[in-house]
Amino acid sequence: MNNLFKFGEQDISILINMAFALVAGLLIAAGYCFSQKRRTYSKSVVATILLLPIVVAVVIPLIATDLKKALSLAGIFALVRFRSVPGDAKDIFYIFFTLTVGVAIALGYYVVAFTLLVIVSTFYILMCRCIKFSEDQILRITIPEDMNYNGAFDDVFEKYLSKSELTDVKTSNMGTLFTISYSIRLKDESMAKEMIDELRTRNGNLTVVVQMDPQMFMKL
Repeated sequence: MNNLFKFGEQDISILINMAFALVAGLLIAAGYCFSQKRRTYSKSVVATILLLPIVVAVVIPLIATDLKKALSLAGIFALVRFRSVPGDAKDIFYIFFTLTVGVAIALGYYVVAFTLLVIVSTFYILMCRCIKFSEDQILRITIPEDMNYNGAFDDVFEKYLSKSELTDVKTSNMGTLFTISYSIRLKDESMAKEMIDELRTRNGNLTVVVQMDPQMFMKL
């Protein structure tokens, strides 16, 4: 029975890796949260960033001598990549950055892992906080069924948008209304209200929504 709780060198090494991975996960998650200009961000991404290094720090040593398990892990990582595709590209990058740090810690390259953590996190934070990225948004306009939406809003789009692409058309309210969805990019985000006001004069004061976060739109 005592042998069950006897720690070997590998057990101690894994526990040390877990401790370093926990610190790394906390630092990376904090950097991710600080880099976001918006006050809201994906909690699932933060949780993944926080826990992924710990899991990797445990898994890698356990499969290091087993080719079949290593291939299985590669399949799991591929699945994570596939599941992450609909999200923000920056979030996908950050998850793989976290995974890389976790692997480096699991292999005992602590200096490399934390050097990479500091360099990439610092550059990422500066990039996100100082550089303005033009991100696509979702515009949804509700119109009556007898209104032809083709070209109905072109002049408004030309005035306020640098990009407008029709993505979806669906009926609502028993077919008496249509909801038209566009992928858009505002020339000036401060002019969103003025654009909405002009669109409401065209659609009979029905609902107009500018979805600031396209990821939220995917969940509807």
